[in-house]
Amino acid sequence: MKTTMRLFFLNLFIASSLFAAAQELQKVEGYDTVLFHYNGNRSLSTIDYLGNTRGYMTAAWWAKGQMQKNILSWRTAVVPEKKPTTFSFVGASAPLPAEFSVGPKVKLTVNGNYALTFNIGMMRNFTWKEGGYELSYTSQRVEYPYFGTMREFHPDGNSGLYQLTVPADAVEAGKSVVIEVEMVPFDRWNNGWFMVKTYKDVLKQENIQRLQGEINSLRNDAAVLSEQTQILATKVYNKMLGTDDLQHQVVYTNGYRHLHPADLIKLKNGELLLMAREGTEHIADDGDVIMLRSKDGGKTWGDKTTIAGIKNVDEREGCGIQLKDGTIVVAIFYNGLYFPDGAYFLWKPDRQLAKDTVRPRLGTYIITSKDNGKTWSAPNYIDIKGMPVNGLEGPTDAPIEMPDGSIVMGVIGYSLHGDPKNTGSILLRSTDKGKTWNYVSTIASDPGGKLGNFVEPGIVRTKTGRLVVGLRNHGPEQAIWMTYSDDDGKTWAPPFQTDMIGHPVDLIQLKDGRLMASYGIREAHAKPGGIRVCFSNDNGKTWDIKTEKQLRNDFINMDIGYPESLEYPGGKMLTVYYYNLFGKYFLSETFWQLDRNKK
Repeated sequence: MKTTMRLFFLNLFIASSLFAAAQELQKVEGYDTVLFHYNGNRSLSTIDYLGNTRGYMTAAWWAKGQMQKNILSWRTAVVPEKKPTTFSFVGASAPLPAEFSVGPKVKLTVNGNYALTFNIGMMRNFTWKEGGYELSYTSQRVEYPYFGTMREFHPDGNSGLYQLTVPADAVEAGKSVVIEVEMVPFDRWNNGWFMVKTYKDVLKQENIQRLQGEINSLRNDAAVLSEQTQILATKVYNKMLGTDDLQHQVVYTNGYRHLHPADLIKLKNGELLLMAREGTEHIADDGDVIMLRSKDGGKTWGDKTTIAGIKNVDEREGCGIQLKDGTIVVAIFYNGLYFPDGAYFLWKPDRQLAKDTVRPRLGTYIITSKDNGKTWSAPNYIDIKGMPVNGLEGPTDAPIEMPDGSIVMGVIGYSLHGDPKNTGSILLRSTDKGKTWNYVSTIASDPGGKLGNFVEPGIVRTKTGRLVVGLRNHGPEQAIWMTYSDDDGKTWAPPFQTDMIGHPVDLIQLKDGRLMASYGIREAHAKPGGIRVCFSNDNGKTWDIKTEKQLRNDFINMDIGYPESLEYPGGKMLTVYYYNLFGKYFLSETFWQLDRNKK
């Protein structure tokens, strides 16, 4: 009897052990291969808690066609046995705006079967459970809204370890699992995203390489913290630093819409017009040029109006001038290099854009107004036939009316003189108030692209008749280059590098004869970023960096700048520009006083 009982309990123990073993969770790497993604982040490396590595994200929120099916899918490693399984992978998601306590939802499926719904933007550990499925998130790295990463080009976000536990009937031995996530529409904010990172060794023990990645990530975050501390200190001690005379104020913002840049026209009646591009994102096919009007020298601004808004065409900037007869001429730079789903052509390198039968996909058109900007003419496209370029971009600065009544304008020219690597700046001229344009000369050329190209020309005509042009350059120093012409733009001095770092540059001549350059400082130039000005005492031939003045030094990422300046009586200056903060974009202005003693 005792022997029988022993055998019974032994068999029961063995059966229980086998059952427990069968139900014990097996651990499998949760990422092996991406199956579907929109390449919204161009598969670039982004920062997460383990370091800096590639990731694949859900739809680009600025591409409306992709948003209709906002999904991402990937394959896991192979599952050894048919038993309850936990898949571990590293993921990241968009930081939430400060006004939201709960972010957008994401539906998750396993092999095509609905599993559960979770939230993005989490800043703490959390677990979601539905039926036999469980998703655990261990928060490892958090970005706050003021962290300042550029939301379209640098989607780092909040990152951590995701562990998805599924029942045995959801897997098959010897096969991988397909995980798909789909963003649920979130009406209040459509900039949310989820990203899976390409780590395939999440389950491995810590090693030197992984620890180095974590250290680098911490170093980056510590550097951002130090930068923010510097910004706050300059605000607290502005009187000690002598910057308390700078009066900053926001001109315009519109929720989470992207805004850039700020372009001014001073009218003969004293009013100011400010033009800017408004769109879903910095690169998006719904960019329109809007206009604001001030009747008190920029102290207050009226409601916006849209002056350039062709559907599915990205109108990126409007630069203009009021002629002597009162006609306002505005040149609109537009970009139509987008696929029907809204994706930019560079982000689909394996596909070709169809030819646009209505207009060139990249170029410039002119609109005019004869009633101080209340109404505008239909677009008049610049024809580049006969010009030594295969495409135009710009302008990024206002045209100039010459003494003979003609108008000259600097623009970017692509494939200058048949060289596909030569992107430079050219001068165009119109003798009929902007209806037609002819090529005059090449302002600055870069054969072979060896010097970093010369683009976004800022142009001014001085009291001596000299045309002075400042140029954006992408060489190692990221310096501003200059050139000038003393024969109305027919010939130009060889471009020369200045000590000014930044881009692009706006040039004006002050009442005292000096030239002033206004330019933006971005992450590639200095940290923190901001707005600066610098002066020339010899008609643009040399620029003394010792005269440089900082108007703003509190910008924390690259999507800022493009300033323009005006002088008022008594040396009072107005400088307008754009920047972003807390995930929102702002057109802003600074009133400041010119220092006459530094002439």
